[in-house]
Amino acid sequence: METNHIKNHNITTDDLAFSAYLRMKEYPLIKSDQIKSKRTFTFQLNEEKANSLKLDFINSEFLSFYNEIRNLKKLI
Repeated sequence: METNHIKNHNITTDDLAFSAYLRMKEYPLIKSDQIKSKRTFTFQLNEEKANSLKLDFINSEFLSFYNEIRNLKKLI
């Protein structure tokens, strides 16, 4: 289950692909937490980008790349 929370110019997510996308877009990782086996990542971003980031990610080529990596891992 993927969760994303936008609050106070930060976004917290447990989605590894989305986290990698944010890092590629040079958003600073400001915190990483682990509760049991679930890891979350918190990024700092400006307010006007917060609402459009997930749509940008879904429409990006990066998501296609990540899905191909997952498909190939299934063959291993």
